[in-house]
Amino acid sequence: MIRTILGDVEVLDGPILGHEHLQIDLSHNKGEDNILWQNEESAIIDDLNYTKVQYGLRVVADLSVPGGGRNPEALARISHQTGLHVVCATGFYWDAVPDIVVHSSHQKLRDIMIREIETGIDQTDLRCGTIKIGTDHTEPNSIFEKLFRAAAAASRATGVSIVTHTTKPEQATWQLDVLEDAGADLSHVLISHLHKVKDFSEIIAVGKRGAFIGIDQLGFKKGPMIGDVADIVVRAIAQGLGGQLILSSDIARKSRLRANGGIGYATTFSEFLPLLKQRGVPEPQISKIMSDNPLKIYSVRTDGK
Repeated sequence: MIRTILGDVEVLDGPILGHEHLQIDLSHNKGEDNILWQNEESAIIDDLNYTKVQYGLRVVADLSVPGGGRNPEALARISHQTGLHVVCATGFYWDAVPDIVVHSSHQKLRDIMIREIETGIDQTDLRCGTIKIGTDHTEPNSIFEKLFRAAAAASRATGVSIVTHTTKPEQATWQLDVLEDAGADLSHVLISHLHKVKDFSEIIAVGKRGAFIGIDQLGFKKGPMIGDVADIVVRAIAQGLGGQLILSSDIARKSRLRANGGIGYATTFSEFLPLLKQRGVPEPQISKIMSDNPLKIYSVRTDGK
């Protein structure tokens, strides 16, 4: 079962985009292109409908959080109008860390996340289905550790997963160390943006600890070329890590929408999966990566497994 913005849904078949943004506002630190808000809502709906029709998209995880433009009401509207299941995230933004994280206790942060998962966001009955946290470009300090420990506690209490943002992929070790020490189940943790690793051994290290591996900024102009990212994925599959890969495009800019000349939410399907096929990855393996893997991450665990 996954917890979507419109309610709990039983096991689903079909592709899932495990790291996207349907509403986001990072204009405060990344510029005016980094905003998808109500002005873009109709373009986002059209974009998603296109991807649904062309590629069978069933579920989208929106990983925006408070401080980064999360908009649960808009997510509910988008889900209604597209027929897609949308997972909403609780958690807190990290660049800059909001005052509530700086000044609140571990217990208060934990309880806020639990309430948004189990009861509802603010005064609504719209609930979250995952926890999103991250680290900025600086060395993680005690404030980040407090947030990660609170997230681990909320995950244990609710059975939802944890998704982390890494500003630098080498932060994965610190993130996993803190989460594990705080009692999180690392097999229910997704470490994002690992396509940027300088040494492939960093991906193997994350995989050996049981966490999911986010190759989730497909189509970004900055960073490795998309063909090089495909090589990383093929190498990970060869190392037995195919069951831990999450592929997605992390759409967070107006310019990436189809209405504005971009490829949009179809990017993973139209631009990346063909590269895997060219490299000999069989269709059943690709289907598992796009369907089974994200379903495992976003399933709410009620039995401790």
